[in-house]
Parts: sequence; C-alpha cells; structure tokens
Amino acid sequence: MKWNTKEESSLSINDLKKNSLHSTFFRNLLLSNGYKKFDGKKLKGNYCYDAYYKDFEENKELSYTVYCYCYDLKNVVENPELLEFSFEVQIDTERGILSFESIQWDFTKANYAKENLKYFESKCEEIWKVFGSKKFPE
Repeated sequence: MKWNTKEESSLSINDLKKNSLHSTFFRNLLLSNGYKKFDGKKLKGNYCYDAYYKDFEENKELSYTVYCYCYDLKNVVENPELLEFSFEVQIDTERGILSFESIQWDFTKANYAKENLKYFESKCEEIWKVFGSKKFPE
C-alpha cells in the first residue's frame, strides 16, 4: 500500500540532537537500507516522532511494504528503548490484507539492530510467499 507522503532520505540536525546514539545509528541504518521517511504521526499519534517505509518489489510490482515507527516513550513505560522501534508489514492475501508487527525487539546494539532488521525482512518475505506471493494492485 503506497502512502501519500513526503519522502526524505536524511536526518536533520534537530533529529540528531534530540535522540540517543543508538536511535540515530538505527535510523541511519534504515536510510542506508533503502527505507524512506514519512510522517507517521498522522497514523500513529503524538508518541510517534519518526517513521520509515520500504517497498519490496518483484518484477517492478509491489509485493509488500515494511513500515518502521519510532516512538518516544520516555517517562511512559519502563525500558522505553525496547519499544522505540516497531516494525509492521502488510501483505495482500487471497482473503484480504494480513498485517503483523514486531514489538520489544532490541535495536539498541548495532550488531543486534542489523540482524533484527534483516531477520524481520526475511520473515516478511517468507510469509509473503506462504500466502501466495500476491502483488498489491496499483
């Protein structure tokens, strides 16, 4: 599903100043892996300070989209860094749209962040294939 959003491919100085090192590293990792910024606050509310998406295609047709929502939950929950990044995917199936997400994954350490990102993307691909590899209509 394509969103009508303004895309960005960099982090501003203000973005870098307001966040921790692991957060900045991970958001830059997203950008370097082809994710694009969009305004997630419209969809997820005020706790969402940043959002990214990446379209996965096969033969130039949209297979599915992975979204990453970044939440500032300091003073709201214990261990807010474990809930800062939430990934979601939407897959078109024979019976409608299937969506699943990650919660409480450790993206605070560089090696875990890279592994978890690739792991989530690979599981999305596997599940997309299990449900028939259906493309999203344009």
